[in-house]
Amino acid sequence: MSSEEQMNADEQLAALNVVQQRMERASGYGAKLMGVYCVILGLLIGSLAALLQVYRPEKNFTGFIILTALFVIAVVAISLAYAKLYRSLPRGFSKLYLRGFFGSMALYMVAVAMLNAGEMGWCVTALTGLIVAAPLCLTGIVMVRK
Repeated sequence: MSSEEQMNADEQLAALNVVQQRMERASGYGAKLMGVYCVILGLLIGSLAALLQVYRPEKNFTGFIILTALFVIAVVAISLAYAKLYRSLPRGFSKLYLRGFFGSMALYMVAVAMLNAGEMGWCVTALTGLIVAAPLCLTGIVMVRK
């Protein structure tokens, strides 16, 4: 559209409504995509926290290093996804994501600290993984549903 063409008020309002609908669609898509990423990475980080209890550094140092590298890759992946999608998230979803992310990271640190407590049963190991995954997974579910 050239600058010489003038739109009347009705045309301007119609154009504004079209743009607003497209932005709402993009915002919803961004929230759903980020929610799916949160659930997947929450489950991955929870699994890594549980596997840390199995591949303890004093028993299997190579496995421990691999799990630590996978954790770093998962954190970088979710950070890159957030950096790409944060502008298209609806209002308040950035804070929601950050709460879930930091909640899972804090619980992961607790799981790492639990390595000093000694061997744990499978029940406690599975529960550790679920608890670490919960904040990111719940955040992702909220994002997908809205």
